[in-house]
Amino acid sequence: MRAISREEVCQAVTQAVMLCLEYLEQQGEPQPTTRLYTYDDLAQMLGKSKSTVRQWVCAGEFGEPVTVGSSTRVTQAGVDKFIADHSGPVKKQPGKPRTRANRVATARQGLPLGI
Repeated sequence: MRAISREEVCQAVTQAVMLCLEYLEQQGEPQPTTRLYTYDDLAQMLGKSKSTVRQWVCAGEFGEPVTVGSSTRVTQAGVDKFIADHSGPVKKQPGKPRTRANRVATARQGLPLGI
């Protein structure tokens, strides 16, 4: 067996690195990893209770949830969908005119006047 010179080793390593780079270029851009959120994460983010978030997930507000083992998670795309569906201009309800009768009825919580 003959001894390998440093030049031969460097050439072999360079060739191997070039082959690896060509392979990676053929594979294209790596897919970004998807963030998965638990009910606790969503409850903290949205300022709601865990049970409210669970009801929203079951109702499909976050799209299709992902099951990991025995737990349910929501993808970043689901969170983006929820935010897009629940954001935008707020529809302002027309207010009642402020009259004495309305203030008295509100103060008495719907009891008839005169009692």
